Amino acid sequence: MPVGPHMPELQEYLDKIAKLRRAYSQSAAAGRSSDQNEANCFEFASANLRHLLPMIPIAEHGEIINEIFSTQARAALDEDSCFLFDGIKINDPAGMLRTARQNPVIFCTFHFGSYRLINQVIVSRGLNYILPVTSEIYVTQKKRYEDGLKVLQAYFKTDSQLMVVNAEERTSALSMARRTLAGWSLLAYIDGNTGVQGAGRRDSKTLSVPLLGKPIFARKGIAFLSHFLKLPIVPVLCEITGEMTCSMTFHEKIDPRAASEDRDAYCRMATEKLYAILGEYLKHSPAQWEGWLDMQKYLDMDAIAGSEGTDEDSVETASPAEDIAASRLVFNRERFGFIVQEDGRALLDKDSYKLLSLPQNITDILEAYREPAPAPSADAAQEQRDIVAQLVSMGMLSVAN
Repeated sequence: MPVGPHMPELQEYLDKIAKLRRAYSQSAAAGRSSDQNEANCFEFASANLRHLLPMIPIAEHGEIINEIFSTQARAALDEDSCFLFDGIKINDPAGMLRTARQNPVIFCTFHFGSYRLINQVIVSRGLNYILPVTSEIYVTQKKRYEDGLKVLQAYFKTDSQLMVVNAEERTSALSMARRTLAGWSLLAYIDGNTGVQGAGRRDSKTLSVPLLGKPIFARKGIAFLSHFLKLPIVPVLCEITGEMTCSMTFHEKIDPRAASEDRDAYCRMATEKLYAILGEYLKHSPAQWEGWLDMQKYLDMDAIAGSEGTDEDSVETASPAEDIAASRLVFNRERFGFIVQEDGRALLDKDSYKLLSLPQNITDILEAYREPAPAPSADAAQEQRDIVAQLVSMGMLSVAN
């Protein structure tokens, strides 16, 4: 078996996977991550799961989110681990890989499962392709992609070429168009919202489309390019099925030549269809999608607030607390979570995504109830009892079962 200069050995790979699982299992057991960025992502991911997959019990969020972190780290290991290729079950009923040898296509995927293995499959077929990335990744990881290509070329004995494009440059669309006209295919991650202005974009370049019944903002650049170049979009998802196995499915193509001539109508249809495919995977494998970690950046908050009745005053108008002197209380982590910002800590309301600034003494009380503990007794200071009662009435503390 030929081995590239940076390809990890099998045992090294298995050892790293086992180490990842142990690390995130320990994090789940501890109930919080020592990495503050991960801890923040954890709380937002829990809120996102709460909104898009409400049928999943909150008690299961921790295990799912820690598996997301583990899968994210695994994806980076998988990319150059060529020994994984034999474990890829390729489902390509329409023969789109064969078609791409003669006529370029847009392979469109998500940060789902072992999503980087698509590079192995493309290079194994000898295809030339373009990979649009963010400006930051272009600067910091372009060379890594190019080095990775050399590993794959050596292993598969092909002369596939890869062009990494900074999708945030305004000339990127023209560069990609020229290459596709020369027979190069395109590999794009639609859920990254790369492109000019990145994740925060809310203008004519984005669409509000449903994902699991909730409206999100998605870029329509891939569909726009498909319509402009008359290239079909081929949705591809790679689902992890075992320690060293996965199932990579090339779904039915979305062909602009068989769709409406109206570009806007096609962009909406194609983008909705892509997220509908993702939604079906999320229903049975939610822990394989990295998007949960930052989906709040793309949610249409106005539409969600209107449909769910959330607003800034929702916490303050909660029902009054009952007599709790004899109760054990616990921080309501189902609805709230702590977020660390540059100017201090804030409380995330997972219902409304509002960040609530709290005085330090209130934060200290909530922290004291991370695990169930007795409510202040009748002998405690009246001020302390009043504060705790108010936190119960606001839903930040709840009576422990």
